[in-house]
Amino acid sequence: MNTHSSTHIYLIRHGETDWNAARRIQGHSDIPLNQAGREQALRLAEHLQHIPIDRICVSDLQRAVETARPLAACLGLPLHRFYEFRERNYGEWEGKKYEEVQAEIPDVNTWTEQNRRYNIETFTSMQQRGMNCLQSILQENRSEHLAVISHGGMLNALLHHMSSGEYGTGKTRWTNTACTHVEYRADTWIVHTINDGSHLQ
Repeated sequence: MNTHSSTHIYLIRHGETDWNAARRIQGHSDIPLNQAGREQALRLAEHLQHIPIDRICVSDLQRAVETARPLAACLGLPLHRFYEFRERNYGEWEGKKYEEVQAEIPDVNTWTEQNRRYNIETFTSMQQRGMNCLQSILQENRSEHLAVISHGGMLNALLHHMSSGEYGTGKTRWTNTACTHVEYRADTWIVHTINDGSHLQ
């Protein structure tokens, strides 16, 4: 059981991939970082190395794992991998460019529940699996400063829940390796900073 009065959580999007650069939908497709993404991961590690992070949790997809490795090396910490922190499964859309999907389906809304016909995971399912996993980590571990390295869609879904819809999905654009700092205190979420990419300047 987490006995700390509060836990500081650093929500971090993975570094850039070639599919990011080409605006291709990734979802569960396991795409590695490109050179820019690897450089972003190094800058992220340098930026966060003085924060007393004591646990690093990552999506099990390689773009998240590769982003986390420099930080883990700086801090001397292992990586804890979770399938539940994966990006939304975009089914038949994965590998396509956003413009291609919009051309095929002019009235597309990627966040509606109706897209099950393309084998796309619902937003609700993605958000629930991510939040359930995070709550389990908070309950089972005694971390005071926790890093979660995941994906833009998942992180926005988490932030949407934490802020009761004020931020996150449909409102927040997440830069590669940008960090959002939230705090969990007495069953309450407090948002401190959003999409901090100052290490990329």
